[in-house]
Amino acid sequence: MGLAMEAAYCAKDQNKFFEYEHALYEVQGQIDYSPNSLVDLGASIGLDGDALRKCIANRQYRDFVENGRKAATQRGVNSTPIFYINNQRVEGNQPYDNLQRVIEQELAIAQ
Repeated sequence: MGLAMEAAYCAKDQNKFFEYEHALYEVQGQIDYSPNSLVDLGASIGLDGDALRKCIANRQYRDFVENGRKAATQRGVNSTPIFYINNQRVEGNQPYDNLQRVIEQELAIAQ
């Protein structure tokens, strides 16, 4: 999955990070995440395939993605979604009301 995140940052270079990220979720478990599959996915959302292929091949964002993975591991993140609101950990897909309650609690503490 690391190469897929690298590809997403390569898509950012073409101003389509979120579109690419969404496309990755849509095909989750349906592609092999090889460079060719990642480039094909990018082309399907209108990315310049040659530029994407070059960025992926050069591993332009490898260190950035690896540093993010290490930071998450150090904080104990082993699944998604996880939110940190003033260092209060909120795990799982929570309803909006739960997140709002935690935010309001943290704002009250800060004041």
